[in-house]
Amino acid sequence: MTGGVSMTGRRSHDRFAVANPWEGAVRILRDVVVDRSSREELMAVCQVAGVLGETMTLDLMGGGVTMGLRVTVLESRPVVIDGAVRHRLRLGMMPSPGKEPNTGTPGATTGLAAEAL
Repeated sequence: MTGGVSMTGRRSHDRFAVANPWEGAVRILRDVVVDRSSREELMAVCQVAGVLGETMTLDLMGGGVTMGLRVTVLESRPVVIDGAVRHRLRLGMMPSPGKEPNTGTPGATTGLAAEAL
């Protein structure tokens, strides 16, 4: 090959090395519909199955107010809604560090769209 650059061995060489390990978090936003099922649990319907035991933040938005709740996935079941497969997640509310648990009226529907973080 005249006038060209050889690419031999390019993929076998390290291109990036991390000297010190990193720590971080990944935020994946998903729209969910939330309903309060009891004093300590919420039900959410979304397009993606939940992972049992996973802890996440649920941001409830409505009326110009956003409220973040720490929740853990207690159960995840597929359901068919309007001909489409969705997933119903039973979420246990966890107290936020330094805050009292949310003690709103049991069985009250939030009626808010939310994003699971």
